[in-house]
Amino acid sequence: MGAHPVPQQIDVQAALGARFDVQAPLRPGAQGAVYRAIRHRNAGGAATGDEVAVKFYLDPTQNERVEREIRMMTEVRHYSLANLYEHGTVQIQTRQYKYVVWELINGDPLDTLLTSAGPLQPKLAAIVGKDAATAIAAIWGKRVVHRDVNPKNIMLRSNREGAVLLDLGVAKYVDQTTLTAPGLTWGTRGYLSPEQMLGLELTCQSDVFSLGISIQEALAGRHPTRLDQNLLISGGPRTATISPSCPVALATIVDRMVSQRPAHRPAPALVAEQLAAIVDRV
Repeated sequence: MGAHPVPQQIDVQAALGARFDVQAPLRPGAQGAVYRAIRHRNAGGAATGDEVAVKFYLDPTQNERVEREIRMMTEVRHYSLANLYEHGTVQIQTRQYKYVVWELINGDPLDTLLTSAGPLQPKLAAIVGKDAATAIAAIWGKRVVHRDVNPKNIMLRSNREGAVLLDLGVAKYVDQTTLTAPGLTWGTRGYLSPEQMLGLELTCQSDVFSLGISIQEALAGRHPTRLDQNLLISGGPRTATISPSCPVALATIVDRMVSQRPAHRPAPALVAEQLAAIVDRV
């Protein structure tokens, strides 16, 4: 993002106008700058008072990717995704910026929580996995692969009773013309599935793998291979090795999620179903 100017809070407020009270910057996403705000009125003028996250996309060469994200999120509303409220374009100084207004999720990013508090209890790790898996299933219903499932993009709600999958900025739209240049792999090293690392065709099973690695990290309090992507080319390590106290039923599901071959991994809806059963038992 360094090559693209980040709009300042005062300029964002001026551009959005009186409908919004822009309060503070949040941590950046994969493709933009994000600000916390109160939306006093919606685009139609009706009073709302919503707490929102306003994301400004910084790289104009990615506008088609942004439009795809917007089109998909206008069609998908889900309790484990941040829902889209509105979108538009504004001018700040000499530049045009696309922006989207999202539901604000109050809570903690999984990576931040693990750094500050250490490993999650198995039940909470299962809740995180269950909710993220339902989100993966929901976007796969539109033939979309997230491609960047990792603890930074998973938010635990403040009540610790649910989780939300964030940031579809680098998603792959399987039924549409590819926007990724040959030889370029989107995603975060240390969480790429074997097929993603090799530049092969992707399905939702790639996201299942990345989620499995994220659950292992949540259970152990550290990344299972210390972010060494090469160690994941033949699949993830056994969960019992990195988290000996993990319940056998949970370890069994996660081990299947990090299988080397996509066909050996459970579908995201099945992951959610099995983890929900564990949540009820643990």
